[in-house]
Amino acid sequence: MFGIALAIVLCLSLSVQANFPDDPKPCKYGDGECIMQLVNTLFSEKFSAEDPGLNLVQLDPLKVDRMVISQGVSDSPVGITLTLTDNLLYGIKDQRIVKVKGFGKDMATKHELKIVAKHFALVGPYSIQGKVLILPISGTGQSNLTMDNVKIIISFSGNPVEKNGETFLDVTNLKMTMKPESSHYHFSNLFNGDKALGDNMNVFLNENSEAIYKETGPAIDKSFSELYLGIVKAVFAKVPYAKLFAEE
Repeated sequence: MFGIALAIVLCLSLSVQANFPDDPKPCKYGDGECIMQLVNTLFSEKFSAEDPGLNLVQLDPLKVDRMVISQGVSDSPVGITLTLTDNLLYGIKDQRIVKVKGFGKDMATKHELKIVAKHFALVGPYSIQGKVLILPISGTGQSNLTMDNVKIIISFSGNPVEKNGETFLDVTNLKMTMKPESSHYHFSNLFNGDKALGDNMNVFLNENSEAIYKETGPAIDKSFSELYLGIVKAVFAKVPYAKLFAEE
């Protein structure tokens, strides 16, 4: 459904494998334009398969074992707990980075990526309880949560960690924010399989999708930030920071 990125980290790691003449050369420290072009070139070519050598899981579709989106602010018209298990997230390989900041020699500085994505679709089993704009909602079944034309900002910082004579970046404080042009929802088997109630609720959700996303956006951003922090930490823990870039 919702955003993703951190492709910059993955592409930089892939560039370390330059074993063949046609492999891309690594970028210089802090060269945002080069990093952006490298990432966008490698998106569709590299990101559909896993790479155990880099601690890199398959990214499109990306398997999401479990994600909980909890929106429980007392004065909000939307109060839900949505649990997604064994879902697949589609759309990462078609996203494009439009701006890069950071990635200099000082690891502790802020790194930032601005990304646009055609769509993200999160598909698989769900369970939900709560209320949506005063109406109760409950159910367990299959869901399809999609966002179209998404603007994404990912920022993170980190600390240098010494290991086996090499310096690695320990990623911290990762934050992801997403702004979709539109969002669409479908939940099967709502209200214990009552088809009429379920169909009406799905129509209601999509007719009010803009208002619903406005209320749930911060909770969604938080859940996806936690998901991608794990992915990025694993890659940077595998590849020494200095080996991601060229000095000249």
